[in-house]
Amino acid sequence: MSTNFGSTSYASAFEGLPTPDVDFLRRSALEFLAAFDKQKWYEDPMTSILNGEKLSIIKEDLVETKDAFGNVNGLQQVATAEEVEKIKNFLQSFKSPYSDLRLKMRAIEQELLTTYAGSLIGTQCLDFGKQDGITELEEATMANAVERYLNDLLLKEELDGKIKISRAPIFVSCVSNFTLFLDLFRKTLRSLELGIPCVILGRTNTSQHHYRWAELLLTLMKKHQIADLGMLTFLSCSLEDIKHITQQSRDVAGNLYTTCSRQLAREIMKNYPNTIASTGGPNTLVAANFTSSISEAIRMSSSIESSGQCTALRHCVIPSTITADEIAAIFAGKTKIVSNPADAVKKGIFDGVFQHHKGSNSPPESKYTHLENEDVFFRINKALPDEDINEYWRKVVVDFSQFDATWADNEKDVESVAMWLNREQPITLAVNGPRKTAFVLGKNLFEKTGLVVYTIGSTDDNEMPPGLTCQARPQDGEIFGEFPPRHLMGEYTKFPVVVPSSTPSYGSTYTPEYLNSVELSSSISDTVKNFVMNVENATVRGYCFELLNYLEDSTKINPKRGSGISRTSLWGLQRPPIISGLKTLMRCTSHATFDALAPSLILFVATNANAQYELSIDENCSTIRDICAAQKIPFLLETDDEFRLRAQHEIVYNIIETHNKLTSYPMVGHYISLFMPLGHVKSTKSKDEEFIERFTQSAKWLKLL
Repeated sequence: MSTNFGSTSYASAFEGLPTPDVDFLRRSALEFLAAFDKQKWYEDPMTSILNGEKLSIIKEDLVETKDAFGNVNGLQQVATAEEVEKIKNFLQSFKSPYSDLRLKMRAIEQELLTTYAGSLIGTQCLDFGKQDGITELEEATMANAVERYLNDLLLKEELDGKIKISRAPIFVSCVSNFTLFLDLFRKTLRSLELGIPCVILGRTNTSQHHYRWAELLLTLMKKHQIADLGMLTFLSCSLEDIKHITQQSRDVAGNLYTTCSRQLAREIMKNYPNTIASTGGPNTLVAANFTSSISEAIRMSSSIESSGQCTALRHCVIPSTITADEIAAIFAGKTKIVSNPADAVKKGIFDGVFQHHKGSNSPPESKYTHLENEDVFFRINKALPDEDINEYWRKVVVDFSQFDATWADNEKDVESVAMWLNREQPITLAVNGPRKTAFVLGKNLFEKTGLVVYTIGSTDDNEMPPGLTCQARPQDGEIFGEFPPRHLMGEYTKFPVVVPSSTPSYGSTYTPEYLNSVELSSSISDTVKNFVMNVENATVRGYCFELLNYLEDSTKINPKRGSGISRTSLWGLQRPPIISGLKTLMRCTSHATFDALAPSLILFVATNANAQYELSIDENCSTIRDICAAQKIPFLLETDDEFRLRAQHEIVYNIIETHNKLTSYPMVGHYISLFMPLGHVKSTKSKDEEFIERFTQSAKWLKLL
């Protein structure tokens, strides 16, 4: 039994999920919004929570809080210098007394999803301007069940002596738009239930709804008699004080979990190496032709939550025949203007636009056309954008790249789009066109890229509507993830985050005792066995065995079919993008050992990715050179300078530098995600057997040789 992505037991987590009562969720939210007193957040200001108590409120020191659009919506007590030191000292010395709080935390979870559902949705609506928190709680109800099951598996592995779950305090840096599922449930509750203390970090804006759910959670922890309330901390601090607390605690604390922009993730990672970050990217819609249904897909994808969803459209590839007037017509008179988020909840709107708000910057009108009435911006490019695309959070901004009408049949053009996608790494890609064209183009781009979410839609099949960029239901096997560009992964995160997964698993490691006892599956080829037996250290060798056994299990049936009803999906482990000349460079520096190289190299040697890497060995690494020569593994001998010069001029997907052997052994599913793509591809048509047949046969799916 294993929590690792794609394993047999992981796949079984999607069975028997609960059915949420969506009408109840909407009714509860509307009742809360109707009764809400706007003075509450002034009369009951935000403050830090430490060891079960709210810290002091000094009226003279209160500062204003602001919602997502720059409007003042309450008050906050920022921690004093003395309180900051008190919090820091507490976190550095606190030890969790628990290893299993599942019964109590799951009882709390049930109350949150029922009794308090309306207040959770409502506070997020009021603070962030969330139009459709109902769908978030609907999906959380089901996805939570998947991740509870994965947590159960993880705890069993610990009880069996296979792994050790770190119970050092973790930091949760909240996202503004999806905090209920991502922060409250999958990070905080899933960690608390396995005895991991959680420190919730306040934000510089939209901080009220995070504080309110933390405050509610503390109340419920008291109600359910969780004795040590030091398990939950909330930091109402300045940004500089939050940096001080996290940096000073990094030697004794666990991971810092964040969902944020790449720029912010990079800054956090510099100061806190144990950062687990989900980062955004320029979500892209590809249109092989242009119809009214494509126009609506573009409008809807770019406007979702007033461009406040991580999957909102930012970039679109269209035929060169489309004019600026036609693009303007996508939005002109059709954009859903909303005055306030509560009205959107009442009307069931999820793609409304808040006009001319002051919560974020607009793009320069010298570069973008501004549709004043709709507050929408667009730009037409004759080529793919060659500069970093600013997200312009909560502003509807779309870059359109034009290609010849027949570009989908031009391999060179398709490859250029694929290389751009690999460089920019959007979260999602939607490919649309006539059904036959969409299948061919979609499969081509799927095989040439390493994204997580792919959607294939059509313009000539009523049962297969155009795909949106904002479509993914993780609980249905539509695996989700916000990955940084592969070759820059280490600048942003320790591991990429897969949804669904067990959050505590990112801080878990195999025990040496277990790894020393692992036996290699008898079905592994003799060639691979001979390769692994060159590993000297028994623990490292056991980890290689565990990797191979995992690959055998997870790729036995790969891809796997999703469980969704309205769409048809396939998900699983994948090999790197299949583009001629594109490769992963593996570099062994002068002090590298074969034990250090083996765990990563085995992922290529043992799979159908075996022609997609190039091994570069320093001239002084005689042991590695001799082993590779004996095992008939091709390699190049070169100096560091020669390698770096060559790497600058070659088409590179990833660069893996080997220095020292592993000293701790992360869950193999997370380890492989550092090197291999994973995720899902789907058709917008229900029970689409032609899609299943075409995409199951794709060479992209990872296979064990």
